[in-house]
Amino acid sequence: MSGKIFCFGAVVADLIAHQIPRLPGAGESARTSTISLALGGCAANTATGLARLGHPVLLCGAVGDDDLGNFLRRELSNEGVDLRNLCVESGIPTGVSFVINVDGQDRRFISATGANDEAWPECFEIDQLEAAAVVSFHGYGLAKRPSVEDVESILQGARKAGATTVLDVIVIPGEDLLPDLERLLPLVDVFLPNDDEARRLTGTDDPRQAVRQLKAMGAQTVVVTCGERGAVWADPQGCGQIVAPEVVEVDGTGCGDAFAAGWIDASLRGADLEDKLLTACAMGALVAAAEGAIDGLPDRAGLDELMRNLRQASLL
Repeated sequence: MSGKIFCFGAVVADLIAHQIPRLPGAGESARTSTISLALGGCAANTATGLARLGHPVLLCGAVGDDDLGNFLRRELSNEGVDLRNLCVESGIPTGVSFVINVDGQDRRFISATGANDEAWPECFEIDQLEAAAVVSFHGYGLAKRPSVEDVESILQGARKAGATTVLDVIVIPGEDLLPDLERLLPLVDVFLPNDDEARRLTGTDDPRQAVRQLKAMGAQTVVVTCGERGAVWADPQGCGQIVAPEVVEVDGTGCGDAFAAGWIDASLRGADLEDKLLTACAMGALVAAAEGAIDGLPDRAGLDELMRNLRQASLL
């Protein structure tokens, strides 16, 4: 399959706090060794991962006309991401996420969505999708835009163009995404929630049960990512589980976005299900072994080397 990849969704600046022993209580303070500024946002992370692997990828989202927006546009441009569909919103701040890493615990996020809430999807011309191989939405549910109507319209255009459609979500506690997903999942080829999101959506702690429930809502394939425990999947042929490569985890930020990039890359290479899952898990593992969502993303040579090692290990 040839053509362009369109990544829609969140674009933010990440402020990443290095690991602390525990979260401070009310009125307490904590000291971390570093707080770093980095490129972030689910769509930006996935687009960067795909660009590093040599794919033509367009990022569709929004930043503000401020210093953080300038920083993000410069970083994305340096990575080779096509920014013709990245809106710059006048007088609106760029989105920011504060990422807190705690020893022995999953990271926490606090987000100010900023320009992501603006009407940027209305500037996208669906005629562009005629050249699309993949249309993917990332972090749906985090910001006010894209709305369910935005996503539905663009996914319908993608289906008409013959593109593969991909969706992942962020489930904010107390908000119900199920009515939106009932509309969207029948238009989705691959749905990629993580295990926390799958639990919030389905009410079950068992990812095997969750993946079946989500598959029944209409997506062709559902993969629930489970961090160091790998991933659970269901497609029209059946369901199963894959073990993740073993790495020393430094920061789990962006692993799901890297997983999506790996899946899309393998799909464009015509890979079978096993290779898609292995490639996606490899990408996630490489990101987990570095700080932030971007530093661990490999180029083509780096991914190919890890894949050779993983395949050799599976033959032993």
